[in-house]
Amino acid sequence: MEGSLDKKKARGKIVVCMRGKNARVEKGEAVHRAGGVGLVLANDEATGNEMIADAHVLPATHITYSDGVALLAYMNSTRLASGYITLPNTALETKPAPFMAAFSSQGPNTVTPQILKPDITAPGVSILAAFTGLAGPTGLTFDSRRVLFNSESGTSMSCPHVAGIAGLLKALHPDWSPAAIKSAIMTTSK
Repeated sequence: MEGSLDKKKARGKIVVCMRGKNARVEKGEAVHRAGGVGLVLANDEATGNEMIADAHVLPATHITYSDGVALLAYMNSTRLASGYITLPNTALETKPAPFMAAFSSQGPNTVTPQILKPDITAPGVSILAAFTGLAGPTGLTFDSRRVLFNSESGTSMSCPHVAGIAGLLKALHPDWSPAAIKSAIMTTSK
């Protein structure tokens, strides 16, 4: 990754990168080290519409695969493609939302396809959570920043949502078994 960008071409520019094998924030660090001023991270076909809030080290945006295809078509249509960075805004009621993360099991069970899995899903992408001061928000060695809260993704973020629901149900119905609580969650979720 180090030295993968031509500093003469990247300096002062917003660089467009496709998702791939390297960590998303590592791409931003490579752009930063090459003198770039911003990053547009476009999903590959496998990650489709998945949008993840990352703690990038420079101004960055994450776009869907279809938006990335359109952006690359624009860039290939002209010698002087241009772009600019604006202040962020919050978009409420965006569609499609909610949707399953690309890294989540979307079922059915791969061993026994007749078993529909998962039983229940919960929000687990870009969850604002308390964060350790022992590492930077990217978790990578180059990141010396320290924050109290960070946007995190994974089952570690979705599990507390379901555990909280289970705890509330147990408080309301102390006589319910774990199976009854699981059944109530599975049959009433949307």
